[in-house]
Amino acid sequence: MTPRTRKGLAYGVAVVALLAVFALYSRPDVMVTLADQLWACF
Repeated sequence: MTPRTRKGLAYGVAVVALLAVFALYSRPDVMVTLADQLWACF
């Protein structure tokens, strides 16, 4: 693979990961579960 192809693939993977995180944060039940798990640490 050329460096340009590798860089493009890395950017593509980063964009997909960011979109997946955004999709999870837009669901209220995931946010409640995350808050409950964070609160359980204290």
